[in-house]
Amino acid sequence: MALSKHPFGRYQVIDRELGRKEWVKTKELKEAIEDELSITVSERMINEDINAMKYDPLLGYSAPIEYNSHHKAYYYTDRSYTIKAFGLKENDINALMFYAKTINQYKEYEVFRDFTNAIEKILDAVNIRKGISRLEKARSVVQTERTPKLTGSELIPTIIQALDTNCIIEFNYQKFDDSPSKFTKLQPYLLKEDRHRWYVLGKLEKYDKPITTYALDRMTSVKILDEKFKPIDFDFDEYFKYSFGITVTDDEPIEIILSFTALQGKYLKALKIHHTQKTIIDNENEFRISVMVKLSWEFYEKILGYGETVKIISPYSIIAEMKNKIDQISKNYR
Repeated sequence: MALSKHPFGRYQVIDRELGRKEWVKTKELKEAIEDELSITVSERMINEDINAMKYDPLLGYSAPIEYNSHHKAYYYTDRSYTIKAFGLKENDINALMFYAKTINQYKEYEVFRDFTNAIEKILDAVNIRKGISRLEKARSVVQTERTPKLTGSELIPTIIQALDTNCIIEFNYQKFDDSPSKFTKLQPYLLKEDRHRWYVLGKLEKYDKPITTYALDRMTSVKILDEKFKPIDFDFDEYFKYSFGITVTDDEPIEIILSFTALQGKYLKALKIHHTQKTIIDNENEFRISVMVKLSWEFYEKILGYGETVKIISPYSIIAEMKNKIDQISKNYR
């Protein structure tokens, strides 16, 4: 555990025990620290921690800790003292705990590991400072979506380095189809996540197409070359403006009219299906909207996910394609 190498967690336990008991023996502090932090500490280490809390000018605690020879225990001469006064405010603590819970899903990604470890050190110390019991610590009040660590996430630091230094990357790429893999040289412009998968977008030197997308989980043998490239001024927000995911075609965006049940409409008013969503009808019978999109498989996948609560009103070409997809699906159940 990170706190085994970091003293602040131990300080919090010592402060808590001295604050709630009149006398605390070194053995009791040792048991509390080992139980709380799941680490092994010596009584010598605890004595050194107490000296640091009393005298270390960098900490600035100047903790009023004394040793009573009769009781063979430590105590606070000022019963109102606590090192809480030297830490974060309550609102800061709550914000930090919420943030740490939120980023929990990314802790396995190498690029976030050092950052997450630092947050966890602070969070663990905060939990101890607040006197949270083992049971309360196990109770999560914020639960983010659990996502598996995908193959390719280990490439993120390498690609970020290439992006920062404007260096070309070379890699072997294998599509999901049966086509053979091939080595590719790419000028990387953007690292993007979509539905828990990571992609790198950039330009191939020998092609006129400005942007090509590669999934990290299909890339192997990635290396940064000594070759530099000049970054282009490209608006990726505009590039993805009409997309429903990572796929962006060269087609012009089209307006699609969708009719939802009134109940489903309540959800869509709270969380739009797409940022171009505009309301056409909103009554007790129907919630009808329009969206401007570039067609892709992600669009049809999204609409199919709404099941019987949605109906495509126009254009007819989209209706026909949706009918075809539904027919193909129904064949699986005949």
